[in-house]
Amino acid sequence: MSEQMIQQLNVYEYLGKGCDPLYNVICHMQQGYSECIPDINVTLTKNQHGLYELASESNHECYSNKEDLYDCVSKIINNSLLRGIS
Repeated sequence: MSEQMIQQLNVYEYLGKGCDPLYNVICHMQQGYSECIPDINVTLTKNQHGLYELASESNHECYSNKEDLYDCVSKIINNSLLRGIS
């Protein structure tokens, strides 16, 4: 599969992040709030320090801003979709 095809899988790159329900959830997260994404086994949390956490069975990462968190989750989703297509 070509790199161009991979990039075309995310429709929100064309519509804009503001149309993406995932981005909107991240933008409106309050401190202490968690959101589970069962399709990719990931939990997103905004901790008491205002940092965004991404936790899965094998990973736990922290981001200082919502854009970096969104980019990481989008990559995980795209990779998951690609594994399903292959």
